[in-house]
Amino acid sequence: MDYNEIGENAVDRLFEGIRTAQQLTLDAVERTGKTFSGLIPRIDVPLPFELPRPREVAERAFRFSERLAENNKEFTLKLLDALYPAPARSSKTK
Repeated sequence: MDYNEIGENAVDRLFEGIRTAQQLTLDAVERTGKTFSGLIPRIDVPLPFELPRPREVAERAFRFSERLAENNKEFTLKLLDALYPAPARSSKTK
């Protein structure tokens, strides 16, 4: 097994662990919500403006982070190309 395979396997195991923990969290929140729904009164406070829904805020934040990650990827790859240019082809190797 080479270095790249070891790294990919480690990343796969890491994400598997993260997904498992996330699923356990979702299950716990859903069970808690079902248990306590109706026990806690909802209080509506009038505001002079409408607050964005939490899901909309999260989606907007993820769109920003995706754009930022793509920009950073593009910059990093261009920087690496500048630091380590591909060998130039000579006209003799055609």
